[in-house]
Amino acid sequence: MIEIQPPASLAKTLGALKQSGWKSQSVKEEIRVNTVARIKAGEQLFSGVLGYEETVMPQVENALLA
Repeated sequence: MIEIQPPASLAKTLGALKQSGWKSQSVKEEIRVNTVARIKAGEQLFSGVLGYEETVMPQVENALLA
């Protein structure tokens, strides 16, 4: 699972953000990275969605990875 840092450990200034090595990503890149991480970890991409595991979900996964 992707770990979210608590607010106290996040950069508070632009200078601190630049020093941390953070790089901007497009929404598409971030969704793809998060999707790949969840697939590698064996986690479900969509918990609570039933009945579409063999039909719709593979197509949605492919769309997110495209």
